[in-house]
Amino acid sequence: MGSTSILVRLLEGLTSGSDVTVIERGSQRLLRISWLNILNNPLYFEALSKVIAAEMGSRGYRPDAVASIETSGAKYGVALSLITGLPYFSIHKTAKLIFTEPVTVEGFSATESREVSLYLDRSIASRFRSVVLVDDIKRSSKTINSAVRLLETCGVEVEACFTILDLAFAGTAKPPTIPEDRYHPLIVISSVDPDGKCKVSGGLILRYLGDHV
Repeated sequence: MGSTSILVRLLEGLTSGSDVTVIERGSQRLLRISWLNILNNPLYFEALSKVIAAEMGSRGYRPDAVASIETSGAKYGVALSLITGLPYFSIHKTAKLIFTEPVTVEGFSATESREVSLYLDRSIASRFRSVVLVDDIKRSSKTINSAVRLLETCGVEVEACFTILDLAFAGTAKPPTIPEDRYHPLIVISSVDPDGKCKVSGGLILRYLGDHV
């Protein structure tokens, strides 16, 4: 099955609600999407990474490495690293004993509904001048903003940021730490019904499919 067919199937699972469970948490509507971070499908990883790699090429991005935020975002960062051949490193949500020069920032995860601390080993990150940052979901932008600040503390420029899902229905702005023309969601969900049916209103995948169908 080619990447185009895989992406069409992925979108159908969102728009039909077959891959989505809605969790009501106070005033927030959270989405549990089977393929995103619960049941991992290598074909989806490959197809999504090809979309990101194509966008990087068309825009002339030349990062030294790929970085992503553990845990869920890490899978997509690793997949992009395999497609592009770029080095990869993680931003962690727990401190690691093996860090040589640990640096940290405080942030908040709307998806997890809690304060989080992000950690990075400066001795690793500072080997690279620029990175592409990859994360799985943008809801409030706070985790992405914290990750950008952490990378900048290590002297690393975020050349662009890619997210798999942008939950636009949450009503929050794009990450202010990323220039608007360098923030690239693959799928923008503008609304979701209680039964999980999502309205996909934008994103790189729609444009990619338009170019390849």
